Amino acid sequence: MGLSTLVDRVRQPEYTGENRCTPCTIVNVAIAAVVSVALGLLWAPLVVASFALFVAVIYTRGYLVPGTPTLTKRYFPDRVLRWFDKEPQPAFTVGLGDGTAIDVEAVLQETEALEPCEDVEDLCLTPEFESAWRREIERTDDPLVRQRLAAIVGVDESALQLDDIGGWYTATVETTQLGRWESQAALVADLAADAVLASRVLDWNELGPDQRSALVRGLRIYLEECPDCGGTVSFGEETRESCCRSWETLVTRCNDCGTRLFEVEASLIEEDPHAV
Repeated sequence: MGLSTLVDRVRQPEYTGENRCTPCTIVNVAIAAVVSVALGLLWAPLVVASFALFVAVIYTRGYLVPGTPTLTKRYFPDRVLRWFDKEPQPAFTVGLGDGTAIDVEAVLQETEALEPCEDVEDLCLTPEFESAWRREIERTDDPLVRQRLAAIVGVDESALQLDDIGGWYTATVETTQLGRWESQAALVADLAADAVLASRVLDWNELGPDQRSALVRGLRIYLEECPDCGGTVSFGEETRESCCRSWETLVTRCNDCGTRLFEVEASLIEEDPHAV
């Protein structure tokens, strides 16, 4: 059996490469260093030899101490795990914007996109806006998606790369990620909403990209018809896991095709009810 074959047999892809848990690696390297120093007290050459062996194990398996990923999730504070977490936060964030905060619900009510619901204490899409939005979604095909998105972010359309990566629909130019959405359907919904709002807000094009993003994303949670398969949409809670932690999210999905339209971490809503 060759060395490469042996390495492949002991390697754990779920904990190495892009899936490597950074805090797990840090903790295990620290443990390896302490154990190596302790062994060196018995025989000095063991310091280097043992540490090299331990690092090799961490490199190929992701950790040295069995059960590290579970222990890290259980005992590390969530605020610490967030520093290392590679799971992207769902957002349509493009450009830098001017940083000016806006009251999303208030603005959307002023534009008559939202209004108080008749039967529940909440906000709903106005029939006129919902109808215009649905028509715009239906006509927003792939070429129009590229054209509109390129115009919003101010890049050449031919340089824009759209990909479905790891459950997220991303827009990049070369190596720079310009935005990410829960699905292609979520991007279509945002761009269609952007077009409808542009016809209602006189200074729409003067708003920063971040402000426009916040407004169209704020509308997406009120969708009742799936832009992807045309079925109904449901709101619920789901558990997400990354290499470092697990957390609860609030999600809207299309019932017929399962397309994810909106997602936000539940703890963020608890901290700031206007986070959506």
